[in-house]
Amino acid sequence: MEENDLETRFIREEIGRCEDLEELKARIFPLLQSQQELWMQKMQEILAESGLTKSAFAKRCRVSRVSVDKWCKGAIPKNRETFLRIGMAAEYDLEKMNQLLRRYGQYPELYSKSLEDCVCIYVLNHRFDMDCVDNRESEKCEEAYGLTAYDYILSQIKENMAADADMEIPDINTAQFAERLSQVEDADALTQFIYDNIATFSSAYQKFYAYVKMYVTINYQRYSSSVANLAEGQGWSSSLRQCVSAIRQNKWYPTRNKIISLGLHLSMDHEQIDEMLTLAHMEPLCAKNLFESVILFILDDAELNNMLDTESEEFDPDELCRYARKVLLELDLPEIDAFLAELPDLDTDIW
Repeated sequence: MEENDLETRFIREEIGRCEDLEELKARIFPLLQSQQELWMQKMQEILAESGLTKSAFAKRCRVSRVSVDKWCKGAIPKNRETFLRIGMAAEYDLEKMNQLLRRYGQYPELYSKSLEDCVCIYVLNHRFDMDCVDNRESEKCEEAYGLTAYDYILSQIKENMAADADMEIPDINTAQFAERLSQVEDADALTQFIYDNIATFSSAYQKFYAYVKMYVTINYQRYSSSVANLAEGQGWSSSLRQCVSAIRQNKWYPTRNKIISLGLHLSMDHEQIDEMLTLAHMEPLCAKNLFESVILFILDDAELNNMLDTESEEFDPDELCRYARKVLLELDLPEIDAFLAELPDLDTDIW
């Protein structure tokens, strides 16, 4: 077992031994850094390696200099697309881009069976810009490394393609699919590759959707058989309502913290949340991440106190969310603020 895995396993075991929040803060927090601290260090590293000023890097990302300045002070980009822009501006290859997404954005790595990711993988592998292909000024190529190619190819594909309901989904695993993609040589071949596999792209997250919908169904039966009543009863945020609505239509792109929020609302234990993350092509809850170490502590404690026993007559489907909010409110971690907006502002005095 690698040293990093041993360290993660050790921290996970130590979290399980913590009897209360104060012990968690005393024993675990000193071993970890906040996500914002890590991101601040990473952005400063990216700028140093690129040799660019904040203004020049902002031009490459197609954002304002103010945005880059905020990133350098620890403000974490709010969506996956921005991390992709940063990775392209930093001239990352596929391996480094995936590390950026997983470690710092906590998003899934590029997934070849997702249409947008497929195009992004192709552009990273070929490392060219459509402005250069069109013989436009080289300076503009420098400012928009990779992004113009990505935007142009993706827009052309979306304009000219639609899934055929009768198309059969090929029986091919992700590794084989990624290998076939790596052999695509030009934009025309990419368009043909995507057309040949459009059914695969349209079904990329079907198992994840099915898993979530199963748990939503189990939970909303306690609220007069209505998802709307479930959302109202648990005080769901508007973004969480939109997320579940999109999942029921098989249209949502998974994001890590929203998956964790869903797990809390649906009274899942850590293994069930890990299963959701796995089906969304993400890593399980990570004990070395400061925020997720708290989530693991909450889930461990909830299980010990029978909050997750759905078969019990005393089971309260709102209790886990209330308890999670109570714990998180006692902590001073920047990354928690946005997550709290996903939890109901109900009576937190549950003891």
